[in-house]
Order: sequence, then C-alpha cells, then structure tokens
Amino acid sequence: MTPDLLTTYTAIINGCGIADVSDHARLWAEGRDRIDLIHRMSTNDLLNMAENEGRATVLTTAVARMVDRIVVINLAERALVLGSAGMAPAIRRWLAGYIFFQDEVRFVDATAETGQFVLFGPKAGAVAEMLIPGAGALPPFHVLRREGLVLGRGDPLVGSSFFGVAAKDQLTRWTSASAAAGAVAADRELYQLLRVESGLPEIGHEIGEGYIPLEAGLWGDVSFTKGCYIGQEIIARMESRGKLAKRLMGVRAEGPLMVGVEFEGGVVTSAAHSPRLGWIGLAFVRTARAEPGAGVDIAGTRATIAALPFEA
Repeated sequence: MTPDLLTTYTAIINGCGIADVSDHARLWAEGRDRIDLIHRMSTNDLLNMAENEGRATVLTTAVARMVDRIVVINLAERALVLGSAGMAPAIRRWLAGYIFFQDEVRFVDATAETGQFVLFGPKAGAVAEMLIPGAGALPPFHVLRREGLVLGRGDPLVGSSFFGVAAKDQLTRWTSASAAAGAVAADRELYQLLRVESGLPEIGHEIGEGYIPLEAGLWGDVSFTKGCYIGQEIIARMESRGKLAKRLMGVRAEGPLMVGVEFEGGVVTSAAHSPRLGWIGLAFVRTARAEPGAGVDIAGTRATIAALPFEA
C-alpha cells in the first residue's frame, strides 16, 4: 500500500469514506403488484413496508442458490430495487419471468439514468446528516428523500454505511457536498479492502449460484414465517435442522492469499492486504472446521480461521 493510500485508509477508518458505486444495479418497480411480486419471488417478507422503508432480500433458484441480494425500498408511488454491480439485466430478467397475466407490474432499468454512491465509516452518519437532516438516525435500509436524492442506511461497512441514489446529472452535487462535510474519496482497491475487513459478501465472490443465503451469513435477509418462494423448502429445511454444509468465515494468513485457492475444508473467495491485519480473506469453510482460532494451511501458508467482521 502506497503512503497516500495508507493516509486515505487511516482517514476513513477514523472518519468517513465515499465511493462511487454507479455500476451497481438500480431498477424502478412500477404498478399495483410491484412489491408483492418481489415478495413472492424472494427470501424476505416485503409486505406492509411503510413509505421510505426498505428491506434486503435474496433472489434464489429452485435449489436455493443465490441469483443476487437486493434491497427493495417502498417509495409509495413506485419501488426502488438496488442490486449488485452489473446485475440489473439479470435481476430484471429474473423477476419479469415470473409475472403472471393478472399481475400489474413492470421493471425499468434505471442504472443508466441514475448514479449511486456509498458513505462508510464511523462518521458516515454525521456526513449523511449534513445531506439530509435526520438521515443519521435511520434504521437499516430506510431512506429519506430530498431534492431528488434518495439517501438510506446500508450494511455495516467499516461499522456504518449509507447509500445515495440520484439522477446522474445531480450526483456530483451530492458527492461534492459529502466531501465538503468530511468524506474522503476511496478508490475501488481501498473499497474492496474495507469490504473484506467488514466481512461483507459481494457478487462474484460470496454471492452467486454456488452458495445459499444462510451459508453467506444473510440470515437477516430471510423470513422463516412467510409463505412459499423459490428455494424456500431447502432454506427452511437447513434452518430447522440447524445444519449448514459450510459457513462464511474470515481467514488471517502469514503470507499472500489468492482468491479461488482451496484448502482442507474450505475455499478462499476474497483476499486483501490490510495495514492493520496483514493478509486477510473471506472463505467458505465446512461447518465442522469453522471455528475461530483454528489453524489451517492454505497453499503452504499458515492461516487462522477468524470471526467476522475482523477485529484488529
């Protein structure tokens, strides 16, 4: 890590970072059944959401493998669907494939017309508060709106994060205001490092058709009291029996880690070098071996299984 990048890293873990994530999926869901259909097709209970309330949920295949993790936000007149990088066409195609003749719903890809940024770090709430008063106290995935900006609380990235969505020609206005309030710009490399430190799964790494939501630790995105959805039977069986084949864990290594490397009982899915923690990674580990503190050998490198998020 270069001295400049280390300075930025230190500023963010003690303050607030900002990253442009406009490559992430954004769709408008419109029509009477816009939320009901997504509710029927995904893992979480999306019914009875108040205006400006959102919930995270997972689209799964018939064998409970993940298509993508999305956030659905009720904006009263329509819903905003947020997904992973590059996934807008796949999300739209997946949901549209389950529209029945009596459903009144359509999905519009809004990725090109809008932009998205994320604020993260221990002071992210203070910066969000400067953009829209009251935002700092929002519950997870709830939003406030102001002059075209949709601002909401996201996942615990570096302890806390907020996402902002606005028309593409208005995005610079809000990112500049965030910088003026103290947010420090993070490039893709640094953003990924902080994601790994925070233990958050990402598409192409820990989210995808190789894994089941519960294995990735996405328990909060799954309702065990709602009715049927695609993949529900398998997920319910795993929960009721209390048996997961594997679990998402952290690994701390004495040397470099490589994504895709298999080791006894697991596989590395994300890797990064942290100034505070050294070489770290995320890995799916067989449940019998997913014990924090347990030693493992990863391609000749000594490593230790760790709980998530990582602690310095």
